Order: sequence, then C-alpha cells, then structure tokens
Amino acid sequence: MKYLVQICLALGLGLVGTAMLPSGAHAQDVPECIDTDDQTRNNPAATAQWWSRRSAEEKKYISELPCEERFIPMICIFLFDPDLRDCTNRRVAEYRADRACSKKGHALLSEEHAACKEDFKKSFSPPFPG
Repeated sequence: MKYLVQICLALGLGLVGTAMLPSGAHAQDVPECIDTDDQTRNNPAATAQWWSRRSAEEKKYISELPCEERFIPMICIFLFDPDLRDCTNRRVAEYRADRACSKKGHALLSEEHAACKEDFKKSFSPPFPG
C-alpha cells in the first residue's frame, strides 16, 4: 500500500510539473514578430501550427529579415511564387526603396519618388543573393 501511494504521488507531481511548463514550449523556434499585435486575434497555437508547416527555405527567409520586413516572404508564400528567393529579394528592394525615398521627402506617387526608387535599386544588394 505504501508503494502504491508513492507511485500515485510521483505521477501526480509529474502531471503538475508538466502543467507548469511554459505554454507553447513546442513552439520555441517561432521567431518574434510573426503573430499579430491585435490581442483579440492573437493565437500562439495557430501561429505555431502555421510555422511548423513552413519549409526550411521559407523559415530561413522569414527569420533572417528584420521584424518590419518579415511579412514580405509571407506574401510570396501566400501567392505561391515558385521562386521564393527572387520574390523576396524583389519585394524587399521595393519596400526599402519606398522607405528610403519617403525619408528624402519625395511624395509617394511623384516622378521624383519613382526616379529615387530606380536609383536605390541600382545600388541595392539583396538580402538573399543567388
């Protein structure tokens, strides 16, 4: 009887210990800035499931970009672009050119902005060279 009580106690402590582990421990490799900031739509479990379905290439392109650019490869994935690297590089170039030219004070749809973007892209080195 004494051993039965000890076994039950050990099992109970094991269950309590498991329950006290941080939730989402299986999703530790999910990088920051992937899920929404909107707390009404934030779902870490769904994010972890989505992340686990990504290929190694997709994970690389998402993880290695800064937080504010991590949506770019996700768009390429959503659009089923066959060349993920090229799609990501092109869209990152466009995004960075827009930001750089806006900082220079060019109006978004102006000719100056378009010329600035073309100049920026000439000197742009892609984040994922081929």
